[in-house]
Parts: sequence; structure tokens; C-alpha cells
Amino acid sequence: MPESETEHLDYYPSGWSEEIHDEYYIEWRFDDDESILVRLDGTMGDGDYSVTPITGVNADGEEFVTRPLSRLSRMEAFDIAATLIYAMNGVSGRLSGDDEFAGDINDES
Repeated sequence: MPESETEHLDYYPSGWSEEIHDEYYIEWRFDDDESILVRLDGTMGDGDYSVTPITGVNADGEEFVTRPLSRLSRMEAFDIAATLIYAMNGVSGRLSGDDEFAGDINDES
């Protein structure tokens, strides 16, 4: 697992890239499809961080944004971002049939 260069996240899953635009604006992108990402935005000030999971981009360039979480402290934002990154990574691994995420569910023995 790659080590995060941020102060509040130790690691993120392999297959993701961390883009630190500045201390208050960070994105973690899925390497196999860079339109899938988790965005942490603290540019509105302390106590007003937001975390947005983005699951793609349409033909017009508009991001598919699920419900952003906002009005978060910095620590809450990093905790939520980490949870979303790992959840999105797990779903992707499961859908692609990666053995690490498949477990015994598909075993018919």
C-alpha cells in the first residue's frame, strides 16, 4: 500500500493515486479509471471541509457526484475520505472478480 503524503491518512490502497493540490484540496484517483475519485476540499475554512465521492464523468464532462458530505472538521474529513476510498476500492475489486475481494461467495463447493 502506498504511504500517504498527508498528515492525517497513513496509507491508501494500491491502484489509487494521491493528488495533493494543496494542504486543503486533495484527490485520490482510481488508477484503472481516473474519473473515479474521492475529493477532500477544505478551502472553505476550518470546520467546513467537504468530502465528495465521484463515480465517473458523463459525455458532457459533468462528474457523477454522489451526495457530498460537508461541514466536517479536518479530522472527520480525512476519516470519511479514507472510508470512501477503501469502500470504492473494495467494490471495484469485487466487481472485477479480484480474488482478494471475492472470498468464498463465488465458490460452489
